[in-house]
Amino acid sequence: MKQRESSLYQFKITLQDVKPPVWRRIQTPAGYSFWDLHVAIQDAMGWNDAHLHEFHILEPKTGAMATIGIPDDGEFGEDREIVPSWKPRISDFFSAEIPAARYVYDFGDDWNHDIVFEEKLQVEKPAGHPICLDGQGACPPEDCGGSFGYAEFLRAIKKPGSPRGGELLEWVGGSFNPKHFDVKAVEFDDPAERWAWAFTESVALENDITSMQSTPRKPDRQGRIWFPLPPAQCDLILRQCVFSEPALQEQFQAATRKGDLAIVKLDGDELKMLVAQLGSAAMKSQRRLERLILSALRQHFLQMDSLIRRH
Repeated sequence: MKQRESSLYQFKITLQDVKPPVWRRIQTPAGYSFWDLHVAIQDAMGWNDAHLHEFHILEPKTGAMATIGIPDDGEFGEDREIVPSWKPRISDFFSAEIPAARYVYDFGDDWNHDIVFEEKLQVEKPAGHPICLDGQGACPPEDCGGSFGYAEFLRAIKKPGSPRGGELLEWVGGSFNPKHFDVKAVEFDDPAERWAWAFTESVALENDITSMQSTPRKPDRQGRIWFPLPPAQCDLILRQCVFSEPALQEQFQAATRKGDLAIVKLDGDELKMLVAQLGSAAMKSQRRLERLILSALRQHFLQMDSLIRRH
């Protein structure tokens, strides 16, 4: 165990079938699971982790090709056997004998990445988190249609005055340089925190939308409707939002617990103020995962407001 904790695995990840080239060189703790490696690849490349993923790598004991990812309950084929990515360790697969794997992200766009295990390094004081050493090329925009769609995107934005190019540039925020990469800008999330958000906290928000659609909740005597939130998100809102109205902050501070959720009560005006505060907090947050969660919470409460008005 001590040796594992003092070891790093170095990988080069190259996105296939794109020009200009896009690749990253990273180091991760040797004790990482494939879920942890997935998070590191997402963050190093610049993806949003908004779609499914898989690893394809030889199984050391049998020599057969193993598929490691998120089990899909047969959605993509009944004969697919998928090893849950949070179970196997990367050190159980990657070696000098098995130095390569394929990582697929977004089964619609099919972004294929070559993973090459370059070396195992012994270190006295491991960082405990991944490190991005270098890289090249900008990550393509999410949902642009895979490698073919990305090539069309680049052709369109290169045409001066092109209406389509202008629309696409506006879609990606106003500008896009396919050769740009700043290693200092790479930010790695905690894989455990990403797991909690992806498989527990975001699911709770989705369930609340479904519940509100089927059984709309009515305001109490003070005109407030109750909203269940994962406690971690309730704490994040209190920590990151600068409330202009004390009453809104008081509602979050007075949140009660019901099972695994925190119950916050808000009226219509407070709901609108919260949406504005979440948008501002998302833009100012210094952490990638917090920005993602705050933006998701903003969209959640916008949708809840729409459902309340509909009913």
